[in-house]
Amino acid sequence: MPETRKTAAHRTRRIIMNNDGNDAWRHQPGEPKTVEHFLSKRTAPLVGSHVDAIFYCTGVFDIYTHRSDESELRVHGDRGADDWAPALIALGRDTLQITTDFGHQHGMEVFWSMRMNDTHDSGNPRLFAQWKAEHPQFLMGRREDKFPYGAGRWSAVNYAIPEVRDKIFRILRDVCARYDVDGVELDFFRHPLYFKPQMTGEPVTQEHCDMMTGLLGRLRQLTDGVGASRGRPMLIAARVPDSVGYAKAIGLDLIRWLEHDLLDIIVGSGYFHLEPWENLVALGKRCDVPVYACLSASRIEDPSNPEREGDIEVWRGEAMRAWDAGVSGIYTFNRFNPHDLIFRELGDPDLLRGLKRKYEFIAGRSMDAWLKDGSRFLKPEA
Repeated sequence: MPETRKTAAHRTRRIIMNNDGNDAWRHQPGEPKTVEHFLSKRTAPLVGSHVDAIFYCTGVFDIYTHRSDESELRVHGDRGADDWAPALIALGRDTLQITTDFGHQHGMEVFWSMRMNDTHDSGNPRLFAQWKAEHPQFLMGRREDKFPYGAGRWSAVNYAIPEVRDKIFRILRDVCARYDVDGVELDFFRHPLYFKPQMTGEPVTQEHCDMMTGLLGRLRQLTDGVGASRGRPMLIAARVPDSVGYAKAIGLDLIRWLEHDLLDIIVGSGYFHLEPWENLVALGKRCDVPVYACLSASRIEDPSNPEREGDIEVWRGEAMRAWDAGVSGIYTFNRFNPHDLIFRELGDPDLLRGLKRKYEFIAGRSMDAWLKDGSRFLKPEA
């Protein structure tokens, strides 16, 4: 299995599109609740683009639009939009199965993307899972608590608690057993908070890191077992800070994960970008793991409105800089219009060289809000 995983990990992915799953959320009155209409929103128009893989997220912590015996089904509306995922299930398939089937029919990989500590529920009680309500002792705090760091996300689960790690593993196990996905993405950037000392500015220890490493070890055994039984590997991707130091400071021991063959794909960056891409690329090459550059609208565009159409020349410049550093491909976050030029330009460095572009190092935001003195890990380009 390790050899076949390496082959699969190094396949060509010009662009990985992260889809946050809101194509089944923002349904407007009068729109047909059909499979075809669901696919038309973000997926079907990608055929013929540079998108070779879709990392599909089905929801926030423990509330998803895919069927599961472990987690809750998202059935409520928000922001005035009609959540129509249950209507798709009534037709016989859910969002993840529909996307996976379509991707495979058109030569695209599909990974399930799990947000490892999504905390949108800190400010939106309609996203608060029943599991969290029943186990408040597993959370970082209570709504009335005020923490100096961790971006105030009191509703984050505390990975130092064994029951939390077991819950995460069961959610992943259910998906791996139920869906024919090509892999799972562990999105550690949504949101980057895992151990309680981070909330108060105290150091996250090696013991904490080892807890997370142990969870990844369990997941590797699981995915290799699934891959062996189906005759096709199931890969593990992780989106992490592009600084090994910052990652370690929040409990993600990236070096050890790579030394123990616990990751197949690395995606670097998110809200903030800390180092030149060459640094993460060099680490990936040393461990024979492909590295992808996350170009997030949350960093590149207006953070208050990351889904708006942006300056295409800036996106071209960001992608060209990453390609020149040796990345294996481009990963997009918070850009969902399938007709957007970025999905037809950013995956081809030869094409980009002939297009007008502009570039400057954009560090982004919030590295200090999440982690005390997080900006100490910032090493911008000269």
